[in-house]
Amino acid sequence: MRTENRTQTIKAYFTVFAPEYPPMHSWWLKFAVMSILFGLFIMYFFNNTTTAGIGFIITGWILFAVWVKPYFRGRKVYSLRPSEEDMIKWLINDLNTEIKKTAIKKLRLNMSALESKNFLLVPYPVYWEVPGIEKENILKRATESENILYSVWNVQIIALTINYISFYTCTYDWANNIIMHERTNEFFYDDISSVKNDVELIEHYLADKNYTDEEGNQLLPDKLTANVFVVKNMSTDTLKVITNILEMKIPPQLVVDLEKAVLALRIILRKRRYDEDQDPIIVERNEEVEESDKDEHQEKEQDE
Repeated sequence: MRTENRTQTIKAYFTVFAPEYPPMHSWWLKFAVMSILFGLFIMYFFNNTTTAGIGFIITGWILFAVWVKPYFRGRKVYSLRPSEEDMIKWLINDLNTEIKKTAIKKLRLNMSALESKNFLLVPYPVYWEVPGIEKENILKRATESENILYSVWNVQIIALTINYISFYTCTYDWANNIIMHERTNEFFYDDISSVKNDVELIEHYLADKNYTDEEGNQLLPDKLTANVFVVKNMSTDTLKVITNILEMKIPPQLVVDLEKAVLALRIILRKRRYDEDQDPIIVERNEEVEESDKDEHQEKEQDE
């Protein structure tokens, strides 16, 4: 169970920025300098003014402290932000605890009968409006390694059981540790017609929902390049899993390659339908055959 302190720390990563040095034209600074200079002036040029001069100097230092204190407080808060490595580690941990246990319960999976390699958790980030999540809670932050971390994720889970693909998806407000918009589905192996990894341009996710800056410029392009895992059945129903959106630049530790899942699923389907235990064996041409072909080619060139 995630602690409240961890939740606040994650929020701070997205909302706390390095403070700017306080403005030199501030009236606090001007009064502070004037008070200190006036105190020194009267102490130097007038007799019996030591007490008054010290009073003005102390007042000036108090005003100076009021002027500069927010900057140092901001620096301290900023220095306590978690590192990029910590954030990635916490996100992966939360996905494998908060989301995984929820999906297992929703899908009614018997994990003792399911190999870990056949249980796949695939996240991708959200940076557009989502029903149920306030716009100010949908955040992103560039990392030191020039990737981007996000506060909201769509999470997809695929479980390759004995007879079917079990599928779960949800939207995860990671910063607030809230799971919403859950959906489940099942695709029976006997009904599947095709399995593939592909690349698609997606735009319906951004239709009138993309964020803009203060000048109205889009923060994401109209079309995004998505790597997808697609399963179709004979009734044309489609199971589509987005594995990565290139323009969103998430850390590589969060990108899940489903090539092995495609291969495993194809082997399952071939075994069930054609009793094939493995992919067809491709016999490589040996050197003698290659030399024979080469000699035949040379003879043809001489005849010509």
